[in-house]
Amino acid sequence: MENISISETRNFDDESIEIKYEGIPLKENTDEKEVRRMIRDFVDNHKHDNMLENVTILRTILRDYVEISLDVYFCNKNGSETVSYTHIYGTGLANWFSFMKNSQNCKIKYDSVLGLELNYHDEFDNIKKYTDYLSDIMKYISDLSNLEPIVINDNDKALIEIYKLFYKENPDFSSRDINVKVQTMMSILAGFNVTLDCDYSFSLMTKLKIPFSLKLEEMVQKMYPFGVVDEVQDNVKLAEEPKKTIEIVGDSVRDAISLEDDMNEALVTISKVIHASRYNLSFDADIREIAEFTNRSVDDVEASVQLVKRIEHKINKDN
Repeated sequence: MENISISETRNFDDESIEIKYEGIPLKENTDEKEVRRMIRDFVDNHKHDNMLENVTILRTILRDYVEISLDVYFCNKNGSETVSYTHIYGTGLANWFSFMKNSQNCKIKYDSVLGLELNYHDEFDNIKKYTDYLSDIMKYISDLSNLEPIVINDNDKALIEIYKLFYKENPDFSSRDINVKVQTMMSILAGFNVTLDCDYSFSLMTKLKIPFSLKLEEMVQKMYPFGVVDEVQDNVKLAEEPKKTIEIVGDSVRDAISLEDDMNEALVTISKVIHASRYNLSFDADIREIAEFTNRSVDDVEASVQLVKRIEHKINKDN
């Protein structure tokens, strides 16, 4: 198997990023094309001002390779940061890590062999500020030197399985609309008593009154570097009853929105109507009340209410 070498540089209006990587594939069927696509997506579309996040995301994307070297450089109006990792195999030599930061306040250089060098542009007015700053720097360097790829937990795996059942497709966590699809899916399923085994309560987002969970958004953002997820190691198995419910709801929803010009907006409408009917309005609220609360047309609300009735009938019939 041939080594993979990656070199990507982008210069934007207010920042620049450069990535260099070399690694050895861990298996024969590593999808190098998808890996390169994800690296380009990260460079072109993701924020880069957090070096801890940069390295974690890159190592997660490249999780199917043994890292030989990784160099990441980032700069913006506040300064620049560079990290370099080198792993020398079969020579008995230790791994090497270096870090350099240039900011308005100071210049920091760290080398795992040579140690730390600090040059301050501004003097500290007391010893406590100096020691606190030094402590923060050392912790930051320690964190950078020990970063690992992201590990997905059982709730993440369950969310992936639910997505596959609901949409009948593999989730692409690098997709622009993945958060909308996950948020609406889980909000709709909550109306049929299907939930994850974690706290991800929904609240109404701004004046649009869209059911939104910060916890779900956090889960989706965490899985960004996994891109398109086909298989998950040590996958979780969903219980048969919720599995059937997810399939029934997903099939019905996809069928209902299949002819819509904007499927995401149609998903939002269904999500809003179900959430408002169940949590925000009285049990006997009529169509016009729901339409006024959700800021949706009477026809759209009526269609969503009828969809819910059809789904409930199918679930009851199946059970």
